[in-house]
Amino acid sequence: MNETIRTILKRRSVRAYKPDQVDEGSLELILEAGRYAPSAMNQQPWHFTVIQNRLLLEKLEAACKIVFMESDVEALRNIARRDDFSVFYHAPTLVIVTGDSAALAPQYDCTLAMQNMMLAAASLDIGSCWMHAVMMFYATEKGKDLFREMGIVFPERHEPYAAAVFGYSTVPLPEPQPRKPDSVTIMGQGAVDSHSS
Repeated sequence: MNETIRTILKRRSVRAYKPDQVDEGSLELILEAGRYAPSAMNQQPWHFTVIQNRLLLEKLEAACKIVFMESDVEALRNIARRDDFSVFYHAPTLVIVTGDSAALAPQYDCTLAMQNMMLAAASLDIGSCWMHAVMMFYATEKGKDLFREMGIVFPERHEPYAAAVFGYSTVPLPEPQPRKPDSVTIMGQGAVDSHSS
């Protein structure tokens, strides 16, 4: 098994972080991996916003927690009520990937960029966790206003399509959950052409 496959198979979502900041060299490599993701027609419509300011992260986290509390999903409301709940799991770095909404496929392009970054982080023994709460929060008018008030401004026409936290895990990586069966269909060369006579 080569190193790329090994990294893909070992990556896990990390939900407990040390306060130590991701070192600058590793962060640059992670961001570079994101910039080398595939994109529709090579438009590269993304922009990466990196937030490492602890006070700003705390403000954003408190705002995202409100979205959980007001959610129609009971499980999210229950999680947000816990005293020990931290939306960002105390991670020291948050990366938001925004994309030009006028691009051909910004949502997919930005998600691919984030996956590249999460895999790059795993290869460097840096943990990460997808943060859908950021997109949920920004989707509300209150969220957009609060982003502006906090000084988190994205390029023109950009929307956040992917977000994740990064940092060093305080616990060993968990074992993988079993993969769902019957999730692959292979139609090989023997597949019947319905138009042939």
